[in-house]
Amino acid sequence: MNETTIRGHTFARTFLARVLLVGATTVGSAVISVQTVAEASEAGPAKENTTSGEAANRQQVVLRSGYELQGVVIKQTKTDVFLDVGFTILNLPLSEVREIRGPEVNGPGTDVANGSAAVRSDAIFFTSELAPGSVKEKSAEVSESVVQIVCLGKSGSGFIINSDEGFVVTNFHVVERERDIGVVLYVNEPNGLRKVKLELVSIVALNPFFDLALLRIEDTQGIELKNTYLGDYARVRAGDPVFAVGSPLGLERTVSEGIVSNRNRALSGYVLIQTTAAINPGNSGGPLFNSRGEVIGVTSLKVLGGESLGFAIPIHYVKDFLRNREAFSFDKDNPNTGIRYLTPPAKPKDATEIDTAKTRDF
Repeated sequence: MNETTIRGHTFARTFLARVLLVGATTVGSAVISVQTVAEASEAGPAKENTTSGEAANRQQVVLRSGYELQGVVIKQTKTDVFLDVGFTILNLPLSEVREIRGPEVNGPGTDVANGSAAVRSDAIFFTSELAPGSVKEKSAEVSESVVQIVCLGKSGSGFIINSDEGFVVTNFHVVERERDIGVVLYVNEPNGLRKVKLELVSIVALNPFFDLALLRIEDTQGIELKNTYLGDYARVRAGDPVFAVGSPLGLERTVSEGIVSNRNRALSGYVLIQTTAAINPGNSGGPLFNSRGEVIGVTSLKVLGGESLGFAIPIHYVKDFLRNREAFSFDKDNPNTGIRYLTPPAKPKDATEIDTAKTRDF
């Protein structure tokens, strides 16, 4: 018998079918509508010959209410997730979905193919396991997702993580002490790329400790944005081929290729990805891609005077920053948002010694 599991409680197919036949049901706070029901109550017991391939393609949809649904996500749009539970298709409002686990699904408006593509996570970024390809192929695929960040006295790079909301990730030091920020897009057209500067850009969150910033494009001028897909840091290995895309020294749309030299190089108190891909001023805030075109890091710094010694912030730091963005929310009335730890006073050489110069008789 086909079954659907909702937070540990198993409901038989016939029981759930009767509930769904009324047209909608409520799971927690989410109203779930039925897309199609083909004589579910009269179909009789379902066969139990589900193949291992079908089982492997199932996803677990976690709702914001805490309930969970299991099935195959066949499509995801900007507002809905369509979940095939075997005997019917559930139409889940995306606003009520907290997470989708298991084989990954495609981004907004695209159909699932072989259970492999992007998953929307925390309603702000996408993760993915894309097909591998050459640097030439993958750099072309991500060309519209990488942007240039332009401030009054400096510039850097960034990448779009959510095309619907206009969210862009870059380095903190690129926008530090800046309020007049522009984002330069590169739009694919029949005759080539068209450069468009968007000037209505706001700061959403800043994390100076990990050198990360989240921006938002408030007005896209009708341009359809393209988002990047975030990869999995756990799969990064030394020797993996990578490439960086950015605007070093203002040279727009520069692609540099290299490998991961070290996946966990300790610098400045936290772990960075060391790479041989060329990173120069202006690359800061841009994405470091793997051979699948997934972002595995944010290019941040290089060793001056050294060759092929570039570093990127690992993507799991970025995901944590995005998930906890409210803790780092930018306050326009307090530009120095975020916790600042003051340097404690130095300990005296002799703790028992009294500095008579700082004592006073009353």
